[in-house]
Amino acid sequence: MISYIQHKNIDKHKWDACIDACSNPVIFVYSWYLDVVCSNWDAIVLGDYEAVFPLSKKSKYKISYIYQPFFTRYFGLYSSINLSEKLVTDFLDAIPEKFKYIQLCLHQNNLSSSKGFSISEKKYQALDLNNSYEVLYKNYSDNAKRNIKKALNAGFVLKKNIQPDLIVNLFKTTKGQELEVFKTADYKILLQLMDVCITKNKAQSLAVFDRNNDLCSAGFFMESSNCFVFLKSGVTNQGKSLGAMHLLFDSFIKEHAKSQKMLDFGGSSVDSVARFYKNFGAKDFVYLQVKKNSLPRIVKWISRKS
Repeated sequence: MISYIQHKNIDKHKWDACIDACSNPVIFVYSWYLDVVCSNWDAIVLGDYEAVFPLSKKSKYKISYIYQPFFTRYFGLYSSINLSEKLVTDFLDAIPEKFKYIQLCLHQNNLSSSKGFSISEKKYQALDLNNSYEVLYKNYSDNAKRNIKKALNAGFVLKKNIQPDLIVNLFKTTKGQELEVFKTADYKILLQLMDVCITKNKAQSLAVFDRNNDLCSAGFFMESSNCFVFLKSGVTNQGKSLGAMHLLFDSFIKEHAKSQKMLDFGGSSVDSVARFYKNFGAKDFVYLQVKKNSLPRIVKWISRKS
């Protein structure tokens, strides 16, 4: 039986056990991760946590809705049993009607033909690290190789395990300035998420400093059983011009070659962002975004005007 469960009634031990038992668990849907990025999440559950589906919820003007939180790519259905298209559709159809607007993304193993949702494809990029560094490097683009050489000639120094606040501040003052969607509260969540990942030994950070010990670029990677997930980074103008991010990714790939894991770049459907990750031999992976709008007609009209 498929049931809707409010956050206060979720058995998080059973929840995480279900995620652990999945063939392709992702870090975004462990209970401790969800507690940081959307503290009041609810769930749809099959039986005794045989399959689970998180719901990140908010309310505005007394209208409840489902959304995809920052610092996650997708949620969807997770289970150790076979994830049929029908089962995914049944879970989507089990989302309570009180949620008048739904926009969320599904794990790439989730397929659905639910007639109640509009469905579109999105992409991210990832690299299989199950090869020697020499083989992986051969698949780099010429542009990536030139930038790595440029960074090495600049005398950059790599350092591990730097403080999360340095990474967050660098992101905030560089790329973050272009992203008006990020508010003060979002940066606090990002910092908290990094701290929790470090506490749980699920994190690695890497930074590039110049000869004067000035920070040029930094990146934060999360680790799950089968994957490294690139969370956030920052790079200065000097770092951009001298290939600091290319050196950072190359160093991470070199360290983790033959690790039997994937490097999930976080990626994007935006061509320019995807092209950067493909410089390292990353490939496209497709997942689904589903939407459902059951808002009253007058609310739809107001939202278009605002």
